[in-house]
Formats: sequence, C-alpha cells, structure tokens
Amino acid sequence: MKKLSVIALATLGLLGSNVASAAEHSQSLAQPNAAPVHYTNPAKDFLSSKLGLSPSDVEMLFKYHEKTVLEEFRNRDNLLFGNIVPLNSSSFMAPNTIGNQPIGAGYHLVNWDSQSIAAFKDTLGRVVFLMNTPEFRKDFNLSLFTVKSQSSENVLIPSSYDQLKSYVNRTAANSGNHIKAYVSNSHTKTAWGTNGLIIQIEESGINAAQVAHEMMHAVGFAHDGAYTGWNDNIPYFVQTIISMNESASDICSDGHSTCRGQTIHWGQIYDITYNHTYRPANQEAVALLGKYFNHVS
Repeated sequence: MKKLSVIALATLGLLGSNVASAAEHSQSLAQPNAAPVHYTNPAKDFLSSKLGLSPSDVEMLFKYHEKTVLEEFRNRDNLLFGNIVPLNSSSFMAPNTIGNQPIGAGYHLVNWDSQSIAAFKDTLGRVVFLMNTPEFRKDFNLSLFTVKSQSSENVLIPSSYDQLKSYVNRTAANSGNHIKAYVSNSHTKTAWGTNGLIIQIEESGINAAQVAHEMMHAVGFAHDGAYTGWNDNIPYFVQTIISMNESASDICSDGHSTCRGQTIHWGQIYDITYNHTYRPANQEAVALLGKYFNHVS
C-alpha cells in the first residue's frame, strides 16, 4: 500500500466552495483555549469532556437529540473511534517533527495556533458523534454495496458497520489511540491522512468532511491507483454519509450498484448558510452533519 493517501476537495467542483464555508463555520464556533465545560448531567459531561464538543453543541444536541445522546452515553465504552478522544496537547505536532513523512508540493506546515486547535478538537468530536449515530450505522450498512472490494490495497473492506468499528478501534489501538495532527497555512484545499493515525490538514480546511475522510486514511483505507474518489471507497463513502448526502440509502442516483462521480446524489451539504437557526430535519432532508449540528452557535 502506498504510505500516503490524499484527498483534494477541489476535485469536487462546485462542492469545493461549500466545504470551505463549512470550515469557516467550524472555526467560528470554536473559541481559542476553550477548555471542556464540566456538567453535573453525566450525558452532557460526556459530550463535553469526552467528545470535546462546544457548549452550544452540547446544549443543542441534548435539546433536540436527547435519545441519540443517551444511546451514545450508555455505549460510551464501545464507540467507533471512542478511544482517540479527548485529544490532548501531544496530538498537535510541530512541523519539525514530521521526519521522513512526505508532504505535498506547496504544502507549508506551521505550528498550531489556539484557534485551530480548538476548531480541530470540536470538529473531531462532531465526527466521532456522527459516526456513532443510528442513522450512520443504517446508511453505512444499506449503501456499503457501492464500495469496491479492491478499493484499498491490503485492507479488507468491512462487510458491515460492526466490522468497520471493530477494525477501526483495533487499528487505532495499535497506534496507541494517539492522533498526530499537523497543520498547514497553505490554501490548496488538500488534506492528508496516513497509516498510524497521522493527519495533515490546512487551517482554512478544518471541517467535518475532510476530518472524516482523513480519519479513514489514518487507519489504512485508501483510494489509490484508479480509485481517485467518489464513494466507491471507504474514505469518500464515509465523508458522503456525514456531510454531503441527503440519503446515503439512495447514494447512486441512477440506481446502479456502482457509482460514477457524475451520478452520485450528493444531496445538501451542510455549510455556514444553514447556521441562521436550528431547523429539525427528518432523515431524508439533509446530511447528518446538518441534521445534528444545524443551530445557532
């Protein structure tokens, strides 16, 4: 397997600018040096102290999605990616620690600033929460047929959500459940994910779409060679369920068992234009990111 796998969101065409807008929203709600708020309610404290979510996210989730919050709280010791959070300062790497790990042309690593750290923690918390929702489990199982079995060299594509969780958590444990995150001040709309829970991301691109995608690379899933994107591979499949598709159950708009880029039903991506007020969404209305995190922050 190639050591490094890449996602270039600019290749998503019109969706690229929307993803950038989502990054602006993510950074706007994260306050520099924000520490978890400790709640007397154990389920709220789980969202804050364990997942690292902002106070506005905690209150909104508990108000509108209490059933899902309580389910994840009860299952808190067996969440997909549940052992990689909360992040601590040792996860935010200085550029001179990259060693022989390759980086992209024009990709300039810098030291993390407090606002980017807060944004990354909050975004990763959102991703972990969404990957453990009942909708994600259902959509993953229903549309897994779109993922090609040979789309990731040397990694067995899971046959169910439970297999995905087992593989991800086992692989993360082999890396000490410790993310090593690097940040760049470049503006290439490119992020990187590498085996060993290593992620490189741009300050202007910290959003759930990229973080979800790169976390899949960080545990070994790829889209090398002919597999350059779309949802015939695990990284784009997971990204699509979380942040782009109205209904992952109808992910191929032409009804075929495999999808070409131009036939994917991308649905409604969540971005800053949906941040005016919380609007309850049914399962088929908006992507999971919008359904759970569409609120005033």
